[in-house]
Amino acid sequence: MKVAAALVALCAVAHAETLRGTVVDKADGKPVGGATITIGSELAASSDDGTFELTLPRGRYTIEVSADWLETTRVPVVLDRDRDVRIEVAQKAAPTGETIEIVDIAPSAVGDIKVDAKLARAVPGGGDAAKVVQSLPAVARPSAGSTEIVVWGAAPRDTRVFVDGVPVPALYHLGGYRSAVGNDLIGDIHLAPAAFGVDRGRAIGGVIDIGMADPAKAPHWRLQADVLDGSAEGKTQLGALTIAGAIRQSWLDRAVALIEDPHTLAPNAPLPRWTDAQLVARAPLASDLVLTAWALASLDSLDRQLISDDPATSTDEHVDNRSARAQITLRRDRVDGHDAVTLWGGRDSLRDDFAFGTLPARQDTQAWVGGLRAVQVTRSEIATLTLGADLDGELARFGKLGSLTIPAREGDLHIFGQPPGDDVTADRWSATTIDAAGYATADAGAGPVQVTAGLRVDSWLLTASRLTPRVGTTPGIGSQQILFTADPRASVKVAITDDLDARVDGGRYHQARAGSDTSAVFGTPDLGVEEAWHAIAGMQWRHAPFAFEAAGYARELDDLVARDLAVTPPLARTLTQLGKGQVLGVQVTARVLALHGLNGWLSYNLSRSRRKDAPDQDWRFFDHDQTHGLIAVAGWEHGPWTLGGRVRLATGEPRTDVIGAFFDSRSGRYEPIRGAHNGVRLPTFFAADLRGERRLPAGVAIYLEVQNLTNRANAEEIIYSADFSHRAYLTSLPLLAIAGVRIER
Repeated sequence: MKVAAALVALCAVAHAETLRGTVVDKADGKPVGGATITIGSELAASSDDGTFELTLPRGRYTIEVSADWLETTRVPVVLDRDRDVRIEVAQKAAPTGETIEIVDIAPSAVGDIKVDAKLARAVPGGGDAAKVVQSLPAVARPSAGSTEIVVWGAAPRDTRVFVDGVPVPALYHLGGYRSAVGNDLIGDIHLAPAAFGVDRGRAIGGVIDIGMADPAKAPHWRLQADVLDGSAEGKTQLGALTIAGAIRQSWLDRAVALIEDPHTLAPNAPLPRWTDAQLVARAPLASDLVLTAWALASLDSLDRQLISDDPATSTDEHVDNRSARAQITLRRDRVDGHDAVTLWGGRDSLRDDFAFGTLPARQDTQAWVGGLRAVQVTRSEIATLTLGADLDGELARFGKLGSLTIPAREGDLHIFGQPPGDDVTADRWSATTIDAAGYATADAGAGPVQVTAGLRVDSWLLTASRLTPRVGTTPGIGSQQILFTADPRASVKVAITDDLDARVDGGRYHQARAGSDTSAVFGTPDLGVEEAWHAIAGMQWRHAPFAFEAAGYARELDDLVARDLAVTPPLARTLTQLGKGQVLGVQVTARVLALHGLNGWLSYNLSRSRRKDAPDQDWRFFDHDQTHGLIAVAGWEHGPWTLGGRVRLATGEPRTDVIGAFFDSRSGRYEPIRGAHNGVRLPTFFAADLRGERRLPAGVAIYLEVQNLTNRANAEEIIYSADFSHRAYLTSLPLLAIAGVRIER
């Protein structure tokens, strides 16, 4: 019977065709949202990007597009296969009064923010949607060329990036110029800075979710080029299956070489090469069953040389990063909820060859990753119940050659430009990390009170290939641990008025140690899991098109992996799990949504993030602590024009000062005498950026972006002379202009 029912469903789908359309203004080609689409007895409405979709039997139809502010337009169409149509409509004559469309602002968890890709591309960031993450309220200002994301005082590794629920190793390409998860096929970007739900694990910081767009909403083709790179996108229809693909290739290094010596810019800005590609597919198998799939690939390379008069202090670096992910999801919608299952897999490859004078350093990582996610959501009149399972695994092989202190870890007493130690050694090892979890959450309300309670239970399998370094022919004995963690998480929201809510969120979180830390030479093989407690309390006021939010947050970190502070650590115990951390902060954010084409936010964050690597140590500032952070972002669309602006002001990051130096006759170099750990700060950062775009007829658009409008020389690092008697600042890039063109149909 089940087979017969499936065949009947497939036959029904086979005799129906999908009509996808885009409604645009005849005058300027701008998408028209909110229009009513009538085809026979079927009704639909165009979305914000002007698109609509209907499934109809084959035949002849007349599409009628109407709205209070539009002249009614009728277009005939023959539906003998899946079709895409473009409908041009005209505005009615201006009315005597003004009609303002108000878009409601949905409530969210305190600190959460979700941005659609259209607004994200209007924000200065090279037109790359995912670059908006660096401009979100809870995110610390990143240093120039950095790919690290610091959310509410959490270390970069503690914040996890997902694409449609699938973890990816990095959000940005080397150098931070572009996102590594694509651009054209991104639908929205969601940041949960802390106290997120039980459906996300293996993170004690925040969570960034990148949602892929429906391929049906992609243009038939699009070409784009600017001084950073060039990209191409297209889509095709194969019956009920819609496929969209995009590819991007950088040429920044070659563009810069035409006007400037790359070796001159090397200290201030890396000039990497990158390539990325995305493929997204969607197929409705039945009226309530949809299959989606995507694949992502990212390739980075960097050749960087810092030439010095002294060959012993010259540096040479060659980096090659490769990453790929693929997933397939089957979702069934029910009247009372939905069921979904996702299977995913991928591979990551990293090779970094570095030489400081004659001292070599090398890292090599090869990892296979994969997992399975399943969720069931059931709604009733009194509550919503979510049940889920989450399997996440990594099998990795590592190779490393170099000093024990390279690369520097968070909290190391590291002076920028200081030569590495001559304690060169090598190791090769493998590590396995498997997390199998089950979770459940219930959401219920009574009157003005809404309560969400959930529990996530994880079982961890952590292995390392060797407990001791290789010595002669001594056989290797591996490490294997099976650990269990239970993480309760809850939220309580009270509706004080229709526009004002008070909310408290909190929970417990765990993440596994990094496999790269399990070397018997460079790390500790039997490291376990790190722990954090999150708490957020705040209020939200919403009255479209405005919203205001005030939040206080706290994060307590324990069992952090840190370097052993002993001069001579025990064998295979270079790292410990004695580290602790504390984060306290307050954030206020004001937002505007769809006010005469204006969207944006103004946010101020006051925080303190501290760490200590052992119980007997004093508290110190976190390496990326920024006491004050102010950011203003705006995007405005009017007719064929789109304008975006951004202003950022942030406290400089902590650094360890040099208070003196001595000459080491053994190495022939001066060695620094350090002051208080993270006892000084870089100067305050300020930058203003502006972006403008003009859409022309025939689907052509030109854009210009100017970053660092004031040409301010922002300090990124403290640099010293060879004998540490003089110091200066390594500054970020000056005023930077990015011009480009986009053509689409």
